[in-house]
Amino acid sequence: MKRNQAADERNRSLFVNITVVMVFVVLMVSFIRYLNDGSTNLKRSALDNLAERFSTSVSHSHWQWQGEGRPQIIMLSSYANKLGENNTLIETDKRPVFMSHLGWPEAEPTSKGCADLWNMVLNIPMNIDGFQIIAEYYDGVKLVNNTLESVCRYRIATGQYFEYKVSSGHVLKEQKSSP
Repeated sequence: MKRNQAADERNRSLFVNITVVMVFVVLMVSFIRYLNDGSTNLKRSALDNLAERFSTSVSHSHWQWQGEGRPQIIMLSSYANKLGENNTLIETDKRPVFMSHLGWPEAEPTSKGCADLWNMVLNIPMNIDGFQIIAEYYDGVKLVNNTLESVCRYRIATGQYFEYKVSSGHVLKEQKSSP
């Protein structure tokens, strides 16, 4: 009888150990997936913020171009969020922006041209949390036989992106797919 009880006790102990290991593995896998999803969402949010900044800067460029009599180059200025002495604006940055005849920041029709456009419009490094932002040019003539559909796409390696329509100045965010 003692042998049966010892065998039952070993089986019960083995079952408990296997159950504990399985629960631990499930918890670890869930935790890793949660952290991975959170990091993707942070990158998506950061890229969305950059798209908003890009769009705002493009819009400011357009209105400045209009106000200055439609020159080929404007000097785009950025200002601090606070007022300086005598309640005056504090200029933080000033950079030239080449404009198209339609009044939007212009890019050479190459991926390097799109990277140069990023530097003209935003003047910040092309990375998010250590991930390089890749500038790509898509020629509208090759895509849909319409030069007005040319875009600069700014993406990170994980797939998220936003696009700048060169002819219209529109900034289009990637549509989030539903699960």
